[in-house]
Formats: sequence, C-alpha cells, structure tokens
Amino acid sequence: MKNPINKKTIGLLAALTLSLSATAFADTDVTQSSASQTGETAISYSVDPAYTVTIPASVTIGGSATVSASDVVVAEGYQVNVKITATSGTDNAFTVASNGGSGSDTLEYTVKNGDKEYALNDTVLSVDPADGTSGSVSLAFALADGQTALYSGTYSGTMTFTVSVDAAS
Repeated sequence: MKNPINKKTIGLLAALTLSLSATAFADTDVTQSSASQTGETAISYSVDPAYTVTIPASVTIGGSATVSASDVVVAEGYQVNVKITATSGTDNAFTVASNGGSGSDTLEYTVKNGDKEYALNDTVLSVDPADGTSGSVSLAFALADGQTALYSGTYSGTMTFTVSVDAAS
C-alpha cells in the first residue's frame, strides 16, 4: 500500500506552516507589567462595486419604457448615471425612418418623463447609494407635434443609453 502523503502535500504543508509563522511577527505581545498595555488589530472588509441597469430592448412610439438601476454599490461620493448618448437619426436626431429604418421618410419623436423633455446627452436616471440603492424612470415616446407619415409600414430607429459611474452631484 502506498503512503497517501506525497511530495506535493509535504511542500504545501511546509508553505502553510511558514506563512502562519510569518504572521506571528506582526502580532502584538502584551506581557505582565505594572502599566496598562494595549494591542490593536486591523480589521478590513472589501466590497466590490456592483449595479444592474435595465434598458428595455424596444419601445413603440406612443408607449413608454422604464429604465431602472438596482443593487447600486459604488464608491462613496459617486452615483450611477444613465444618459441618452446617441440615436440612429441623422446627426443623432430623435427620428425613426420608414421601411424598417432604411427608408427616406423620417418622423421626429420626443422622449419625456412628465413635463421634462429629454435631449441628446441628457441624464435620464441617477442613483446615488446615499439616497437609496435603486431607482427607475418611465420614458414616454411620442411623435413630435405635426409629424405625419408619408408611407405605410414600420418606421424604426435606435437610441443608445450610456451607463457611467460619476461623482455625485
């Protein structure tokens, strides 16, 4: 019968023993004396940044979409921001195009939350963990005043949202 302890196991045990004995040099020894003595222990706990931002895959003009952030854990003094940073419209205009997005007719649309109308590079949602670890905003998409379609079919486009962690405002 073979001995179950091999050279790798012995090496691992030796390394573990050395690391444990090295730790002892950092300890504080308090010995008996007439004066009061103290010893300190450093305590730490690390938390990695984390958050979940949900951006809907699609929305129909005339409807709404909810952008949300949850479980926001970022560095103190920072917040998670969601901005509208691009669209498929010419010069990032809030437009949809006929023929499934490849046609020549375009319709302008607006994006609002209540009375607040958003433009390119506007922040639509900010979540600061000091105020709560989650938040959401309902964005209403509507045709701009006076817009009428020339053609039947589907008008489509895209909107890009960018998520960032920035200094809290």
